[in-house]
Amino acid sequence: MSSLVIGLDISDSYITSALVRIEQISNGKLSIERDTYFTRSFEITNDTDPRDILAIWIECIDDLLLDFVDHYQENDNIIGISIGIPGPMDYRSETCYTQSSTFQKFFGLNLRLSLEHGLKDLILRWKHDYFDKYQAIQQSVSVRKTSTILDRLQQGQKTRKMTLTPPSTPHIPITLNLISTTIENYQEKTSIKNNLVDFCGRYEEDMDNLTITRSRRETYFHDVELNKFNKSMINTRFTPKLWSIIEHLNHIPISFYNDATCFALGEVKYEHNQIYERILALTLSTSFGSAFIDRGELITHREDVPLNGALWNCPYDQHSLADDWFSTRGLIEIYKKLLRSESPDDSSGTSSMTLSSDERQQYDENLFITDSYLIRRASYGDPFVIKAFQVYARLLGQFLIPYIDAFHAHLIIISGDLAQVWYLLEDELNLTIKKFSKVHVYFSLSQGKSICIGAVQQQLYEQPKKYLRQIHQFLLPVVKTIDTTKYDIYPTHPISNGSIGIGHRTLNEKLYQLIEENEILLIDGFVGTDFNEYAQQLNKYYLEKTQTKKSLSLLFYDSRAFLQTDSNMQREIYLQNPRSFFGRIGYDLDFLHDFLDTKKLNLLKTNLSYPCVVIGPASSYVNEISPVVYIDLPKNELYYRVATESASSYLKPTRKVESKNNPLTSFMYEQKCLYCLDYPVFNKLQQELLPRINYFIDGQRPNCPTWIDGETFRQTLISLANQPIRVRPWFESGPWGGQWFKSHCTNISKYANNYARSFEIISTENGLILSDVHNRLLELSWEIFYGSQINQILGNDIHCRLFPDLMDFPLRFNILDTIDGSNMSLRCTPGLQYLRTNFGEKLPQDQTYYILKTKKENSINEHENDCTTSSYIYLGFQEIINPDEFHQALISSDISKQELNVNKYIQSFCSRTHDFFLIPHETIHACGQNQAVLEISTTPYLYSFELYDWLRINPDGRSRSLNIEHGMKNLKFDRHGQQLCCQPIIQKLEQDQYQEQHLPTHYLHIYDVQRLIIEPNESIEMTRLTENRFHLCMLVEGDTIEIQFTNNEEKQTRQYNYIETFLIPASIKQYILRPIIKNKDCVKKLVLLIVFLKWDCEKLLE
Repeated sequence: MSSLVIGLDISDSYITSALVRIEQISNGKLSIERDTYFTRSFEITNDTDPRDILAIWIECIDDLLLDFVDHYQENDNIIGISIGIPGPMDYRSETCYTQSSTFQKFFGLNLRLSLEHGLKDLILRWKHDYFDKYQAIQQSVSVRKTSTILDRLQQGQKTRKMTLTPPSTPHIPITLNLISTTIENYQEKTSIKNNLVDFCGRYEEDMDNLTITRSRRETYFHDVELNKFNKSMINTRFTPKLWSIIEHLNHIPISFYNDATCFALGEVKYEHNQIYERILALTLSTSFGSAFIDRGELITHREDVPLNGALWNCPYDQHSLADDWFSTRGLIEIYKKLLRSESPDDSSGTSSMTLSSDERQQYDENLFITDSYLIRRASYGDPFVIKAFQVYARLLGQFLIPYIDAFHAHLIIISGDLAQVWYLLEDELNLTIKKFSKVHVYFSLSQGKSICIGAVQQQLYEQPKKYLRQIHQFLLPVVKTIDTTKYDIYPTHPISNGSIGIGHRTLNEKLYQLIEENEILLIDGFVGTDFNEYAQQLNKYYLEKTQTKKSLSLLFYDSRAFLQTDSNMQREIYLQNPRSFFGRIGYDLDFLHDFLDTKKLNLLKTNLSYPCVVIGPASSYVNEISPVVYIDLPKNELYYRVATESASSYLKPTRKVESKNNPLTSFMYEQKCLYCLDYPVFNKLQQELLPRINYFIDGQRPNCPTWIDGETFRQTLISLANQPIRVRPWFESGPWGGQWFKSHCTNISKYANNYARSFEIISTENGLILSDVHNRLLELSWEIFYGSQINQILGNDIHCRLFPDLMDFPLRFNILDTIDGSNMSLRCTPGLQYLRTNFGEKLPQDQTYYILKTKKENSINEHENDCTTSSYIYLGFQEIINPDEFHQALISSDISKQELNVNKYIQSFCSRTHDFFLIPHETIHACGQNQAVLEISTTPYLYSFELYDWLRINPDGRSRSLNIEHGMKNLKFDRHGQQLCCQPIIQKLEQDQYQEQHLPTHYLHIYDVQRLIIEPNESIEMTRLTENRFHLCMLVEGDTIEIQFTNNEEKQTRQYNYIETFLIPASIKQYILRPIIKNKDCVKKLVLLIVFLKWDCEKLLE
């Protein structure tokens, strides 16, 4: 099958389309089909609706399709649409960032979604106008045609076919079809002369008055033929095969690329440009575009070019960027400056052209001037305009000189709207540049062809989109069906009333209703959310609902348009050392004051065209009254997406971090940015939005969201705070991971090589699962729940005052698995003051290890067994250790890759099931192999300074990164292991029922631990009082424990299995425990751990 791609060149005043034939994909050989182009011009004013411009873009594609059908060859197929368009623009998300007065209505607009809507409308018209009529003709049935808006756009127009020959060798004729259209009057027919000026920038009669020397940039017109497509002929041969190609246009990829890049890649294919090795391509249009080419290769990241090869955002002076001066609006500002001086004689040179920001704002806003207006005035000899072009050229040359010099450019190729009047720019530009460089300057009028070729070339070599996740872990199911008699990986909590919705269609029914009632919808959400999926699905649904109505299309605006792009320094302060995983938490940051550009936000708000959707993080700031939908994403799914590079930190600096020889991998860098910047900021936004949310969506399942209405969601959060809570655990592999989880957690994936840890409850990592009567599941982030119910969870005023922030839940549980794995790294955690000063954390990372199982499974009554288990905890220093000697031994081991004699420096203790080890901050420790360990700790968990890792190698072949210098500043060499082995204290003994023990923690720990050893008798009941503080619990031996509590004066029960973590909030004043025996063949005592905060923890944190 022969492949064709629709190439489009879009500017602020015209669109050119061409079919590009892919002759050989392997070598990228491309050609314009029959050298035929179609161009439609348009004018944009401040009041122009973007839909009007988009309709003309669609009409230009329609012109191309008519020609395609007219010249259709067997096996031809259209496989894509590739577009070159000026920036600033996020080409990945297809969002326009241009702030010029010409395109300001497009600011923030998602162009691809708008084009998709127009294409669907076009396909429907083709079905009605051609395919249905073809079938009717075949059946000899006459069908009356219905006029559509796209028909009316074509009425009165003539398509002009032109054959052109460029003056340079070889003289290859080019055929074009030109249609002139303006928004104000679709019926207006302009003269041939005006159309030639519109397309090529000049006409022979105008040239006579200017006495301009001919050069290679000229294009000669040989003949002009006016005709109109014979649509009746199309009707007679519009076969089902052709219809399938047109119908499939709705499913082919649409790609957007920078027009300057497209232009450069297209130009370098011409023989006359291939003699130059280094080429700088510029586009002078609505925006100032650039591309650097070295031997045919696009250069974006090299020392001799600006970042991404972009000149537009390089500083021009202390007040402005290059785009402010060398886009068309820069020319307009220069002209206005000259008008105010009332003299075209700029005797002061160019210094007076540098304007302060205040001065630029004082322009007469009522004077609406366009570049087209200036071009016309120049053709009439207006001295102010001619001088403006000369000053513009001089300033451009001066700006380019350092970049020409750094890149050692041999050729500068210039295109764009202003290239039409090259004769007003060429002399002054050459005069300025030739003083410092011998570079050649060439103005190209073949922009349309070059951009179409370059755009298609980029689409061909574009990397396929990555999968959202590539991991063995299962997605949360939509409906829960698994066996929960053992460890439940999907613990659920009932919603207060109503039901959980499933799927885009039912969701979009609700969203469509909100749009109909309000004309605007704000879709906000968490970092990592695939907002594009929701926009596409809603766009598709909206078209289905409105295709029989005369409704305006739905426009989508992206909130990234008003995200700050110049706050790198502030963000990097929090990230600190770019080569270290450790940063500072941005607790004091928030979206509105630190990450949003209020000027851009106001620009978008002012230029919204209704009906519309504003979508993306912080979209809710557009106004305070419109309906809000919030899409949440669990942290584990976020990390899976980051691992495939399908998601990333939203608030990270725009400057890229040098990756060469950096021990911080790109994944680790993203995690660091998320933890330090995104999490604190997004969590605050969640709480701000909670009262406004109309619908809350769980966005973790691609193309299958579950959702709940806002009022039910808020009522459920209140209800949750008065019942036991179990968060959803998730599991992570690691270099030291073991195999124990696979045998005890039956519903996790067995395909992972190992599991190193489970996140049982970590406030920044876990979520809560809600369910309805049909067992449909919806997950929400822990911070949403905790932030809205702090008082109910923590209870007393002391703890509420100490831990008020969204990431402040003070305790965490996670399980470590090294059974049939290996030793964890030797490490320590920082002291409280060090942690606060350097990283902004509020709590120390004080840990304890509770041994759940060793490889030789000892029960609680088998402590007399010997140490043949080969399971050890490394804890504390030997009696007499020289710190300097130990420091040097660590460094030598890291450099020489020689094993460290660990036992020379560190004590080790044989571990048995139910042993309890204390690890306050600044204590050296490691968990040895062949054991499963419950790690109980205060919430921080990232700040383990690894000192020695047994010479392990990362998957990329590099040694694992260590933190020796951080660690040496945080070690207590007088802290020995024997002091840290906890000895239980019996507090209460009820014969043949239970024993209550105190497991005293270190005086530095802010939490304490109780252990209940319960006989396997289901008639036993134990009443516990929470004393206005939460209890964090885990059953560490036995089958199941049942909790009875009172909620709204109603007695309720919950059951929790072996190694399941659950939280009793302080709002439950008392609860009753009962043992449940499921395995009658192996009856064991039950052992329950209860962890709670000390009353004097405030003093410990001073």
